[in-house]
Amino acid sequence: MIKTYNPKETKKWLEYSSLLVGIIIIIWGVISHQTILLVLGFFFILVVSNKTEIIIDKKGILITTTTLFLMKRKDRLNFKEMNSVEIRESVEKSLVYFMRGWKGRKVLIDTVDLNKLIEYMKNENPDLIKEE
Repeated sequence: MIKTYNPKETKKWLEYSSLLVGIIIIIWGVISHQTILLVLGFFFILVVSNKTEIIIDKKGILITTTTLFLMKRKDRLNFKEMNSVEIRESVEKSLVYFMRGWKGRKVLIDTVDLNKLIEYMKNENPDLIKEE
């Protein structure tokens, strides 16, 4: 497995403070009988509850999305189904675009893991890797 990074990931203190604000606004809305405050408080809780985790294994990419009430949705993008892969290499981290048709996924990985990723892709779909 290859570790991926999410640059848009929310900090823990921001998650907990947003959750606290959401609960306070909901309680205030219930006490004052204002529906708009209930909706606003629910929105605060909804925003922090969405999390996406991307795992790269030998078969492809597994995308796990956790939403409100801890409901999980798993999507898999296999290397065999992909049309193209574009790799933008940097010193520490590299950006990899996995494309299937008109849809795709951007993934940020450590540059040292690129060789492992290329081996995974060669084993599953040798057409993705073109020697330059």
